[in-house]
Amino acid sequence: MPDHRLRNKPDHGLHNNNGGRMNQPGAGYLDTLQTIIDFLPSGITMFNADQEMVVCNQNFRTMLEFPDSLFAEGLPSLRELALFNAGRGEYGEGDSQVLADQICERARGMQPHVFERQRPNGTILEIRGNPMPNGGWVSIYTDITDRKHAEREAQRYSTYLDTVLNSLPQGVTVVNEKLGVELWNKRFENLLNLPEGMFYAGIPFEEAIRKLAERGEYGDVDPVQKARDMAAMAMKFEPHRLERTRADGGTLEIEGRDMRIDGKVAGFVTTYTDITERIRNEEALRRVKNMMSDAINFSPTFIWEADAEGKYTHLQGVEHILGFTEKSLLGLPRAATLHADSDTRDDVARRMKAHEPIERLVVETRHLSGATVWLSTSARPVFDPDGRYRGYRGVDVDVTEITLARQELEQIALHDPLTGLANRRKFQDRYELERLRQARLGLPLTLILADVDHFKQVNDVWGHIVGDICLKAVANLLASHLRPIDMVARFGGEEFLVLLSDANAAEGTMVAEKLRRALESKSIDTGLAAQPTLQITASFGVSTLLPSENIPLEALIERADGAVYAAKRGGRNRVCATESG
Repeated sequence: MPDHRLRNKPDHGLHNNNGGRMNQPGAGYLDTLQTIIDFLPSGITMFNADQEMVVCNQNFRTMLEFPDSLFAEGLPSLRELALFNAGRGEYGEGDSQVLADQICERARGMQPHVFERQRPNGTILEIRGNPMPNGGWVSIYTDITDRKHAEREAQRYSTYLDTVLNSLPQGVTVVNEKLGVELWNKRFENLLNLPEGMFYAGIPFEEAIRKLAERGEYGDVDPVQKARDMAAMAMKFEPHRLERTRADGGTLEIEGRDMRIDGKVAGFVTTYTDITERIRNEEALRRVKNMMSDAINFSPTFIWEADAEGKYTHLQGVEHILGFTEKSLLGLPRAATLHADSDTRDDVARRMKAHEPIERLVVETRHLSGATVWLSTSARPVFDPDGRYRGYRGVDVDVTEITLARQELEQIALHDPLTGLANRRKFQDRYELERLRQARLGLPLTLILADVDHFKQVNDVWGHIVGDICLKAVANLLASHLRPIDMVARFGGEEFLVLLSDANAAEGTMVAEKLRRALESKSIDTGLAAQPTLQITASFGVSTLLPSENIPLEALIERADGAVYAAKRGGRNRVCATESG
């Protein structure tokens, strides 16, 4: 191997072994210096005031992958090194001569400096430079690739923690074993209406309690004594759960559990859940209470990362939510965990394609077992330091129970409790949608109004229980004799509405007649010994809305109602239709 320490250069004060003079220290000075730096773990270079390299070690050459040919004639000058590096893209794009000139120009006004440079092969170097008293400078090159990767990994998990905590529906605080408040989330600040800057990292637990007591959080108490008492209880690190009603009338459920590391107490985690609505309506929010009270310990959450193509590159915690192993999903598109029929699937894809943040969007998906799961997904795009899009990082929270509860409430709000049919509100919404569709396609729309004949007599003779049985039987018959695209609703009392999509007057009259005959021939089981079965009939009114008409539902019902009256006058158990327009 060529000697990388020797090169013949003009006299600049400090010479190598071929130069003879060593600027006072003596002929063995350079060899001694070279021996020392050869044993250092970092790359070392020294340049004189004329930008000639005086000395370097093998680590420098290896670290920057310099070929032996560059040192074949001895040590290269700064410009030679700069030209070589510029030519292989070490400084990015640009003219090699210009880049080399810039490097040399900066070196002439050499000041102490520290900077990082990522090489084309992905390694990251820390470069430290210091000028020498008699001119020139010394540079130290350290490979910090592993350290930078570790820092990025730590930052990623810190982001996960921050995202998870601030996505939770309850407040969270973490206190260490010395009762210092380590962290809390935004939900905690919002629940307690904390002013900006009231808490700070590491604030003693006793001081935090005293501040809350002074604001009336615990009612009419001595703030100092309250803080002492609670600090004494906290030092026991005993699990606890309690409810506290705040001055504003809201109620918080507070649950604390100790944390242990290697079997030793390391502090405790406390969750704060707003249960005000649950207190007001216990049944409606019972499932929410169970989910939220165990949110931290059971963590109904998984985190994920996707690359720029939307494919998973990292998952954690997905198996206990969806049943799939993390390994089985890596490399698959994000859409692989979303139900193909979900209304929000395309919305998620659109937002990710547009690099838009996603905030608590509820999506429908499937568990490995086939069960339906609803997830509240929050995610944000990830960009590198240069602003290039790298993908997404997100958190999914299992909200299946609360979604089912909401669906049950919606079912109650939009359906008749006796028959299970759509109520008038839902029928009105469907009518508005069909009107838009009708206007777009230019097709007719037909409404049928059915009124059970002599229903008052059924109630008066056999009682309201039998009357209800009859109404449910009529509802089931109507629903079973219609197309899936049609809608039947209970209008009120013994009246029922049927909305026929894309049906003209003749088709509507034909459907009404089919329903009339089916009801006429049906025997209804009453469950009574005196009258085991009943047969009832209904009068039907048909009204068709043409595409050229623009009238509200009430007016169309009034038309059909007129036809029903005509059927009643004609002897009942018959179908009458009105003229359009």
